[in-house]
Amino acid sequence: MGEILSLVLLLSSWILLSIQRTLPSPWDVLTYISGLEPKRLLSHVLLTLFNSTSGFSLALISSLALGVVSHRSHLVRGFTGGICSVFNSTSALIWSLVLVSTVGVLSPLSPILVVAAVTFPQLLSTVTTALDSVDRQLLEVVRSLGGSPIDEYFDIIIPSSLPALISSSRIAVGLGLRISVVAEAFGSSGGIGYMIMRSYNLADIRGVLAWSLLLIILVITVDYVILRSIEKRSMRWSR
Repeated sequence: MGEILSLVLLLSSWILLSIQRTLPSPWDVLTYISGLEPKRLLSHVLLTLFNSTSGFSLALISSLALGVVSHRSHLVRGFTGGICSVFNSTSALIWSLVLVSTVGVLSPLSPILVVAAVTFPQLLSTVTTALDSVDRQLLEVVRSLGGSPIDEYFDIIIPSSLPALISSSRIAVGLGLRISVVAEAFGSSGGIGYMIMRSYNLADIRGVLAWSLLLIILVITVDYVILRSIEKRSMRWSR
């Protein structure tokens, strides 16, 4: 009920601003979207989805590898702590400008690397915290039964860390979708961010709002349809 009320409030505010001619009306924006060529629209949406999921996957693999190693070594743990501090202190705008300048304006790698750089510290922090919170008594049981360190990871550590990791991944994927748009705006030849910046440069406010609305719909759809269902299943499994 609260979510519906918030949507009604936002829509009412938008209509009020359009009556005052501050913004185009919702109907104008929907008309703009309906006039877009479906193939072109889908290609930009899929490119943004690809950039964000690729960057998230790169960050997840890196954080898992570094988190497991740091769980065994105090030296590596200190190193990962320093990496997290630096990455957390760097904004998405700075990453976008640095990576676009380094990799190239039209390189498809820029948005992927920016998403990876922004989501990496959050995922790494979750991995290290989850590994530290593993039940020590269960680990002792595995060791007393002759289990190896590999058995500890696959039978106890990874299953018990999975719910926290999935919850953090849900937030990271949403963040990645929003961040990839920033990177696309500065250095890409396609994607929702590129189309928002293109519309802005053409002083096309209807285009800016239309592509922004498409991004919001994409983020909410991915979160509600895919990520929340995966998170609920992991919570049931953990009980």
